[in-house]
Amino acid sequence: MLNRICLAVALFFSLAGQPALSQGRPGSVLDRKVTVVFNQAPLESVLRTLRRQYGLRISYSNTALNLQQPVTLNVQNQSLRAVLNTVLADKNIGYELVGDQVVLHPARKEKPQSAPNPGTSSAGKASSTDSGPSSSPAGSSATVSATNSTAAGGKLASTTPAKRRAAKPTAGKPTTPKSPGVGVASSGRGPTTGAQVAEKKVAVRQPITSPATDSSATAGAKVSAPVASDSVAPAKEPEELARPTLTKKAQISFLGPLGSNGLRSGQTVNKMSLNVLGGYAAGVDGFEAAGLFNVDRDTVAGTQLAGLANIVGRHLDGFQGAGLMNVVAGGGTGWQAAGLLNVATRPLNGVQTAGLFNYSGLAKGRPASDNQSQGTESESGSRHGTVQAAGLFNVSPEVRGVQAAGLFNAAGTVHGVQLAGLFNVADSVDGVSIAPFNFVRRGYHRVEAVSTESWPVGLALKLGGSPQFYTFLAGTYDGFGSGNRRWALGYGVGTEMLARHRLSVNLDALALQVNEAQRGWTDDLNLHNQLRLLVGLAPFKAGGHFRFVAGPTVSVLVTQRYDAETGQIHSNLSDNRRLWLNQGSAATRVLGWFGYCAGVRF
Repeated sequence: MLNRICLAVALFFSLAGQPALSQGRPGSVLDRKVTVVFNQAPLESVLRTLRRQYGLRISYSNTALNLQQPVTLNVQNQSLRAVLNTVLADKNIGYELVGDQVVLHPARKEKPQSAPNPGTSSAGKASSTDSGPSSSPAGSSATVSATNSTAAGGKLASTTPAKRRAAKPTAGKPTTPKSPGVGVASSGRGPTTGAQVAEKKVAVRQPITSPATDSSATAGAKVSAPVASDSVAPAKEPEELARPTLTKKAQISFLGPLGSNGLRSGQTVNKMSLNVLGGYAAGVDGFEAAGLFNVDRDTVAGTQLAGLANIVGRHLDGFQGAGLMNVVAGGGTGWQAAGLLNVATRPLNGVQTAGLFNYSGLAKGRPASDNQSQGTESESGSRHGTVQAAGLFNVSPEVRGVQAAGLFNAAGTVHGVQLAGLFNVADSVDGVSIAPFNFVRRGYHRVEAVSTESWPVGLALKLGGSPQFYTFLAGTYDGFGSGNRRWALGYGVGTEMLARHRLSVNLDALALQVNEAQRGWTDDLNLHNQLRLLVGLAPFKAGGHFRFVAGPTVSVLVTQRYDAETGQIHSNLSDNRRLWLNQGSAATRVLGWFGYCAGVRF
């Protein structure tokens, strides 16, 4: 019986002393001595060498860290800790030791150290483990779990085995370290105990208490550990760090990653890129060609050619040519040429030519509203000249140059020329809009009711981007009295040459197809061309839209109408006119006379 008691006591002391023995072992993997030489090697290659040659377990994210920063180092028989501190200095990267694994993370700004609680005993301070250059100082104000502590870059606290054994949970409350320090991951120097598990369950922003473990303190005494009101928030990642890239002089691929860059295609900027079918890369700084398509995550600076499509994630600075379409999820400067369509979601300073349509988007952070017409500049400065040419239509919030399409153009602000086969739509025009119909919100909109020497009643609708140039539809009628009834429809263009307070001077030119002799429509050519010089007077207020207009006219009639009564080429419109021009042949007559025009404009 005595032997059994002695054996149990010996086994008890053996198990109780195991943590202490573990604590006394030469602990951290960062204490290993290494000898390395690097000369302008990428950081990723340095980390791979340390992992392969010295068994260092390293975890990191390729997308969150810039691992292409160069490293130059020559050390002899120094600790891994010293090597890591030197390598990661000034690279915006920190590290934490979790167990025997080094976890790299983006550097965080340090929080100011909170004031210690006067009631906290010295034995309550948590000792810190190994931490990188960017770790938070001991005494950081937030208490977080081990996982959050690693992600946020806070210090990892280490509790000695003796203190772990002494720490016991109180009724209804989890046990925590007495220090206001951050977090609770173990240092890897001893086995995990129940006290550590309880420590990981501590909630943020709640005052906590822990039993005193100092041998000199009264048994059961409790020390309060204040917790700051705000936890440590992860810093926003710089965009450059989130998109690490490397540069290659040339690459060739069959499709996507099936090429010389392999799985690193999406992280590589190529000087020369050839893709048999299609390719994917971080960007191009030179030349890229593909049989079907090219896809680039960021920027293309140079020339990009594809049989079907080119797609760029950010910015174009050069030339894009594709048989089907070009798409830029941003803006840029250069030329897009496609058989079907071109799309740029931000302003493209340069040329867009397509068989079907072109689209250029709005500058970032700029509302598509009234301030477009006020010359607001984009986020990259004032926009340069632009040209859009398409077989069907063009769309752009701002045009500084030329917009030409076979069917229609749509724009916000136009500083230049709009030319379309059917109609133009714009918010404002600082230039001219040329189309059969021009709908400009802040443009020129007028209606004229006039009478001339040839037409007792005439009506015209004038539309334009500005008074400097407008187009109009005109209709006339003469069917009063005992004379022959005739009417005409036509189209004209005009300009306001002078606008001074109440006075304005307009010059209009129009052409009217004359229909006469009681017939609905005269199939023969019977064209009345007229030039009008109209002086306008605003009777009520200066600059008002309502004006009386009057002025001289010059008419030229070109007719091929055969008059059965006379047996000659003749039009009744020229009857009783004093002709200054009377020329023609057996098939066509050209007649000219002077006249007048008077009416109102509103």
